[in-house]
Amino acid sequence: MKPSVLFALIISLGLNAQAWAASVADSIKIENPYVRMVPPGAPATAAFMVIDNTGSKDHALVSAKAYINKVTELHTHIHDNGVMRMRQVPKIDLPAGQKTALQPGGLHIMLIGLQQPIQEGEHIKIDLTFDDGSTKTIDAIGRPLMKPMMGGKGHMKQGMMSGKMLSNGQNSHAMRLVMHANPALPNLTGIAVKNAAELGLSAEQVTQIKAWPKAHSQEMSRLFNEIQTLEKALIQDALAGESKAELMKKFEKTLALRRQVAETKIDCRDNMKKILTKEQFDKLASIYPMM
Repeated sequence: MKPSVLFALIISLGLNAQAWAASVADSIKIENPYVRMVPPGAPATAAFMVIDNTGSKDHALVSAKAYINKVTELHTHIHDNGVMRMRQVPKIDLPAGQKTALQPGGLHIMLIGLQQPIQEGEHIKIDLTFDDGSTKTIDAIGRPLMKPMMGGKGHMKQGMMSGKMLSNGQNSHAMRLVMHANPALPNLTGIAVKNAAELGLSAEQVTQIKAWPKAHSQEMSRLFNEIQTLEKALIQDALAGESKAELMKKFEKTLALRRQVAETKIDCRDNMKKILTKEQFDKLASIYPMM
């Protein structure tokens, strides 16, 4: 082999080795990766972590892939007139020499179409692909649902359920007391309307969705107000020393009212499933746990 050819080959190999060593994945460190556990049957969850770009150049996370779900997307939350909405993003910027937090209420990796429930302590493989095409495989850990995010002075941050908050943490607007009356049942109507663009809803679908609260708001307001009145009286009677038997009779009345609220909310969900396509409803259900 001629010296010139050999020299060119050595230079080429050196450049290739340098390029390999300089891949973005090699300059990225991942801290504290975990996947949030969700209730059984939930169609989606999210992965969180801290991404440390130790390199000297700005880069980006452009895609991710997990193996316990059908679709994996990069998402963020935005605040629009006091309403928190979730949006898919094409990439997550990783500034040089800085750490980027993927956390609840902000940037995250969305795992849609869960094929199995997330177990506490479970190891979940996720591939992260960066803007140069390099990939880093991480091992995220299944963790329980986190506590509600708290804002300044210990107040819970508010999303679409915002309004005047009472000293006991409840919302003063009767229609917005729905989560306090039956916190296990989602209030999907407002979330669907606020995220109509992302869900791909037509104007007719939005009109049909809005018709439900209009038709039931008066009755729901009555129920919530009656629940509040009865429970305040129940607390006062308990402090006054009323007997257990009498207190339980009154408590049964509040349970009956809560049952009516629950039934109405389930009817609302069933009405929503008639209006939306299966794909739209699944997308709505994937947005709800992140709100």
